[in-house]
Amino acid sequence: MSWAEDRRLAQSAARDADRKDMLAQAEIRRLAADAAADTAIKLTDAKAKVRKDRKADAKKARAQAAGWAGTHMVEVLVYGLAVACALMAVPAMAVYGWQVYGPPGLLLPVVSEAGSWALAGALLASLRRDPDRRVFWLAVGVVLLAGAGGAMNLAHGWAEKGPAAGAVMAVVSVTGILVHQLAVVSPPRSRAQRAAARTARQAQQRVAHAERLAARTAVVELAADGTARLVHKPGLYVPTRRRLRPTAVGGLPTGPAGEADPRSDWDVALDVLDVDGGPVERAPHADPTGMPTEPTEQVSEGVSAGGSGAVGLLERPESDGESGEDADESAGVDDDAQALEEARWLARRTRRRLTERTVRVWVGVGAAKARAIRDVVNAEVFDGESGADTDESAGSDGGSGAQW
Repeated sequence: MSWAEDRRLAQSAARDADRKDMLAQAEIRRLAADAAADTAIKLTDAKAKVRKDRKADAKKARAQAAGWAGTHMVEVLVYGLAVACALMAVPAMAVYGWQVYGPPGLLLPVVSEAGSWALAGALLASLRRDPDRRVFWLAVGVVLLAGAGGAMNLAHGWAEKGPAAGAVMAVVSVTGILVHQLAVVSPPRSRAQRAAARTARQAQQRVAHAERLAARTAVVELAADGTARLVHKPGLYVPTRRRLRPTAVGGLPTGPAGEADPRSDWDVALDVLDVDGGPVERAPHADPTGMPTEPTEQVSEGVSAGGSGAVGLLERPESDGESGEDADESAGVDDDAQALEEARWLARRTRRRLTERTVRVWVGVGAAKARAIRDVVNAEVFDGESGADTDESAGSDGGSGAQW
């Protein structure tokens, strides 16, 4: 191969290499341009998304603010009024304090205006944190400091421009705190809310009174190490002024376990009549001959204790059916006088005024007759002859029964 041919091949190879380099550089520039375009597009999309998110957040914040303002419209109006009053009262009090105290007097609005607002904030926070907390003295402090601020504004305005100006400045000073107390701290309640609050307050007072009585009358259990604790007798009680009076109501839970009382009204009545426990005896039945007949004691099965002991039921002695003479004598006994005697004995035994229901259950008569017996026995035993014995009053059965 000649020298010219070698040179031509070398130049052709060089041109091919240069062309490849140019193509590679062009491809690199194209890729770089595409990457830059993609980056610019992504940056533009990101900026658009940020602007959209900002708008959405601003819209959400405005909606939340509008919702809060709608829910707390009263607070917005009240605090707006308070700010307007403060813009007028605070500079006036600062000027008045400068006149009275000099430069330290610029702090006078802290006492005349901010003092009552500090107590008002404490009062509101206390009520929202614990609605049952007693805030009476905080309310008294708000009234006193607000009155003092109004008095100072009245004195300032009176001294500067006369009584009318003093009255206006006093009203401006107390208007904000007054409206705040009426509309925010103690907003008006409906009739149903007032009734519910009154009922809850009465129930709470009754429970507190019962707990005080229980603590006063509880039994003290002393341990071996000298520590003591109060022991209470669970059950149903009616709190009176000075003590807890035991009672029983059929079907109501009576124990800590909450089980219902399956006893009948007769058993409940016996528990009410004999709250101290122990057997309860019937009054002795008068014999037609004048001698009292002792009743036969028979304890009723299934009767639970109403007090500390069992309750015994004593039934009337049944007449001897084999003897016609005894049957005739029993039939001749005055039923009204017998009922009155049993009621009179029961009143003396329990030392309690009888009620219509007690007489009906114990004696076994109707409502009208029970009311008549109740009135007669209560008048005789508690208003008249409270010290008489049962046996002594047995002789007057006939006359007493004839009253009704």
